[in-house]
Amino acid sequence: MISICNLEAQSSEVASEWNWFKSLEERISNANAEELLENKQEELQSAKDIDRTDIESKVSKELAFIHIHKTNNLEKAMSLLIRALDIDEKAENEIALIFTYIGFYQLFEQVEDYYYGKEFLEKASNLLRNFNLPPLRLYINQNLGYTYYATGETGKSIEQHQNILKYAQTERIPQIEAEAHTDLADIYTNENVYEKALNHYKSALETYRRIKSTLSEAECLNAIGNIYLMQNKSKKAYDNYTVALDILKNIKNAEAQLASLYNSVGRYYLKEDNPERALANLRIANPLAQSSQNQELVQETYALLSKTYKALGNFKSALEYSELFKALEDFLQKEKNDRSILKMQSRYSINQKQSLIDQLELNRIQKEFELEEEKRFKNFLIIMVVLIAIILILILTLFILQRKNNSKLKAANLKVKAQNDELEDLNATKDKFFSIIGHDLKGPLNSLTSFSGLLMNHTSSLSTEEIQMLAKDLDKSLKNLFALLENLLQWSRSQTGNIEFKAEEFDLTEMLDENKKLLEKQAENKKISIEVKNTKAVVAKAHPNSITTVIRNLLSNAIKFTEEDGQIKMGVVEEKNRYVVKIADNGVGMPKEVANKIFRIDTKHSTQGTAKEKGTGLGLILCKEFVEKNGGEIWVKSEEGKGTIFSFSIPK
Repeated sequence: MISICNLEAQSSEVASEWNWFKSLEERISNANAEELLENKQEELQSAKDIDRTDIESKVSKELAFIHIHKTNNLEKAMSLLIRALDIDEKAENEIALIFTYIGFYQLFEQVEDYYYGKEFLEKASNLLRNFNLPPLRLYINQNLGYTYYATGETGKSIEQHQNILKYAQTERIPQIEAEAHTDLADIYTNENVYEKALNHYKSALETYRRIKSTLSEAECLNAIGNIYLMQNKSKKAYDNYTVALDILKNIKNAEAQLASLYNSVGRYYLKEDNPERALANLRIANPLAQSSQNQELVQETYALLSKTYKALGNFKSALEYSELFKALEDFLQKEKNDRSILKMQSRYSINQKQSLIDQLELNRIQKEFELEEEKRFKNFLIIMVVLIAIILILILTLFILQRKNNSKLKAANLKVKAQNDELEDLNATKDKFFSIIGHDLKGPLNSLTSFSGLLMNHTSSLSTEEIQMLAKDLDKSLKNLFALLENLLQWSRSQTGNIEFKAEEFDLTEMLDENKKLLEKQAENKKISIEVKNTKAVVAKAHPNSITTVIRNLLSNAIKFTEEDGQIKMGVVEEKNRYVVKIADNGVGMPKEVANKIFRIDTKHSTQGTAKEKGTGLGLILCKEFVEKNGGEIWVKSEEGKGTIFSFSIPK
């Protein structure tokens, strides 16, 4: 329970940090850099003044993110992140470390040092395994996918995007699902695996249509058309371009997408040797590309226009656009070189501080090594102490055992003698029991022999009434013999383990009603009324066949020892941990000394009923056996001349 509570608390904490991170990104995007820096510098100084390193770590990260995304002061961002890393590692705060590692990843991504960025992102991913926060896991996996592709690890990149796809499908997040399909399609397109790329683009297209993301739908159609064009499936390419164009015409502020699409259509017509139609589309694309301020798109349009004019034989215009293309290429290359120089300068500054990170990592490893060595030494001492203790205990044990061997041997001999005595008593009890059974079997068999002899030898001299009387007596003897044999068979099966006392749910009230109906005719012959006090269902769990045998035997006994016009009441009482079944009669009752012995196997207590019914001598013994096998107990309360109450319990 404590572990579950701790896990929930940690999950709540990492969720809180994730919300802080997302809100920070939004504030950095919308707020003024100078204002943000001023406020955070004050917070950082306050944290240092009151020696709150946890606050200092968080504010240092906030300042680092501001420098990464707003001021581009990457050297300052590096210093702040190193300070946060030092604090988080000393505090062993894994949640804070995750976001510190993300900060380092974003820092190295800015200078296109994807290898270092990947290392920190993988560290964050490994720490996140201890927590459950799907949005943060998704963020890290997406960035790992892009970073792996940037470092040439295409297989790992595909694996990350496939994991994102599975997650989005399982959690039913269609936007993420479509983006994962698109990312995979882009990778397969760049790797010239066109069929897989098409499959993913089509899946993305289906999802974008389902969520009514029309701009993304058009971009997807354009990409599908481009792949078909590369596969020389011009008709399919044109069909996709046409559908995409119909969608984009109804969308505002989609100049870049329209320019890209018209460029694709122009490329299609060039491939079809129709430069006139290509030119018509590229003339539409050119101002749209200029309006989008996407220089790479403008450059692509210039290249296509130059190629188109050349195909038309207009070499002057072709040269003009070729020169525009080269001028823009030179400009973009210069801009790229300037960015590269800035990135190299930033990377140099960052790399100078990389040794501080390495030193922190070395310190951490050294600390872990020292802790491990200390742990090993402690374990060695513990093992030595335990071994010495075991040796001393063994010596002491051997000494004690040596002293106790004789007494144990003597005790074992006494135990064997006691078991032999007990076995002799049990054998004597069994002998007595079987002599009782033999006596009970002998009575009905003698009666059967006598009655059958009378019927065989004196049939002619007996009246119809006398024959009927003999037949009734014969029937009673047979039923008595059958009851005895049935109880004897049930008892022997329980003794040999042939009955599997498997607990099942059943209704005790219904079982009482069933046994009442079964023996109601027998009760009516003596004008005895039987009443079941319960009206509602009482669901118990026990072995139903053995319990119904107990109820039937006890009810049969009650009928046997109740006078004419008597009453029998049955019911179930619910107690704390058990149900108690009671069967009460107002019959002849029994003395206390008899009541104390009726469940014992070594004595005979079979007596005649009020209508001179003969008992089997085994029914109550069987009842006791069955009740105890079901985990209950049976008892009797009786007063001579006033009646008897038999009770037995069933555990809940």
